[in-house]
Order: sequence, then C-alpha cells, then structure tokens
Amino acid sequence: MGSSLVLDYDKLGYSFIAYIGVFLNNTSQTKFVLERINEIPFITVASVTTGKFNIFCKIRAKDTKHAKEVIFMIDDIDGVYRTETMISLEESINDKKRLMHTIFKNM
Repeated sequence: MGSSLVLDYDKLGYSFIAYIGVFLNNTSQTKFVLERINEIPFITVASVTTGKFNIFCKIRAKDTKHAKEVIFMIDDIDGVYRTETMISLEESINDKKRLMHTIFKNM
C-alpha cells in the first residue's frame, strides 16, 4: 500500500483555477517549453496534446491578478507563440478514486 497527499487548495488560498492552452512556434520546442513550465509551481498539470493546443495546463492561483502573472510567465517562455486562457467557474468533479473503484469492480 502507498499513501497520498490531498491538498485543500481553498484553505491554502489558491482557489482560482484556470486552464491555459499553449501554442508553440514549433513542436520541436515542446521539451524545452515543458522544462520551463515545470519551473512554475502554480502549474499543477501540463499535458502535451493533439488538436488546437500543443500543451494544455491547469493552474492554481490566488486571484485573477495572480493568474495573470502566471499566464505572463508562460507567455515569456521562449518558443511560446501565444496562450489561450479558460477560467474555471467551478471544479464540479475531482475524484481520483472514481476510476480506481470502477477498475477494481470490473476485475
């Protein structure tokens, strides 16, 4: 068995959630950009994607002003052409155990 840490971001003051779609100048810059994204602690998830965006990120921020600062950090990374931001109004479902229960139930 293992253990996991569950953070209450609201209690920590990071209740603002936004999703940032990152467009790159060139896909060959993906690894470099991901390394820079990894240095920004407010980005909690980053995925290389197909479709509209090259990279898709989830950020946690204190408020809109702080989110703007994080977005500008991403925009300033060499190789980032532009970003597109979607603000989360409410995180309605966030339960990592849901899939686990389904997997074990079907075994």
